[in-house]
Amino acid sequence: MANPDDRTEAFDSPAGSFKPGVPGDSFKPGVPDGAFKPSVPGTDREATCCFTGHRRIPPERLAHVEEKTSHVLDVLIRAGFRWFLAGGALGYDTLAENIVLSKREANPDIRLILALPCRDQTNMWLRLPKEHQNECLREYQRLKGLADEVVYVNDFYFDGCMRERNLYMVERSSFCVACFDGSLRSRSGAGQTFRMARRAGLKIYNCWE
Repeated sequence: MANPDDRTEAFDSPAGSFKPGVPGDSFKPGVPDGAFKPSVPGTDREATCCFTGHRRIPPERLAHVEEKTSHVLDVLIRAGFRWFLAGGALGYDTLAENIVLSKREANPDIRLILALPCRDQTNMWLRLPKEHQNECLREYQRLKGLADEVVYVNDFYFDGCMRERNLYMVERSSFCVACFDGSLRSRSGAGQTFRMARRAGLKIYNCWE
């Protein structure tokens, strides 16, 4: 597993908007809410990091995960990473998105890109207790409003929608920051994305460890 502390080389991040894509990419970019501009295949991938993690983080591990996420983002930003892709889910995604926003205050050139699986993503939260549901929806809308760009990978939910979102992020990144408990047999989205990132050759830093 790659350690971002070993990544000491600096490189210039090209100016401009987020430009995703890899050769042979079969995904539709979705309907953007912001300035998302798909462009030359592979452009800026080396300066893009994605996140994946569990929706539930044990309370006793939360401070550890938050500290390690903050640390690795500092390292990546110094190394020239500019675009940070997150999936808008509950749990680790929300934590990571908030840390990126806090880093943006001191580094205005970095960008938080929300790659959302579909427009009706939050319909799946209706099973949550009403009070928690309202809290999650408010935070979701707040983060969408603060993100630099919002992309819907698909318009509506369907079986496989989350997998497409996960692959979408992996194919546009060179680094993955994870919060994954290491269960390689896990059917969770975090486990799925972790395995995708490993197969794709991304450098991975696991904040769970």
